[in-house]
Amino acid sequence: MSEPNEVLTTLTGRGLVLAEGCESVRVRYRFVVERREGSLIAHGTLRGSHAGLRAIWLEPDAQLRLKAGQRIEISVTDLVGEVAEFESTAPVSATLA
Repeated sequence: MSEPNEVLTTLTGRGLVLAEGCESVRVRYRFVVERREGSLIAHGTLRGSHAGLRAIWLEPDAQLRLKAGQRIEISVTDLVGEVAEFESTAPVSATLA
């Protein structure tokens, strides 16, 4: 029997999104950290420059750096205007939960 996803926390703030070959983009983020099948994952939204986020959206791997210094490996999955949706591509640190 599979256990349901457990939402641990929701984080908001300002950060920076980076991807190889792209200019970094300053963003406001809002994401949920949850436990899925024993791992911590994150998913949420980013608000920033459409042009900057579009370039990162076209790359498979990116990194969200939070103002407090933590880093999350992400993939931008959708982009509408200045709002992008993302998912973590690796387990996130327990310090975020």
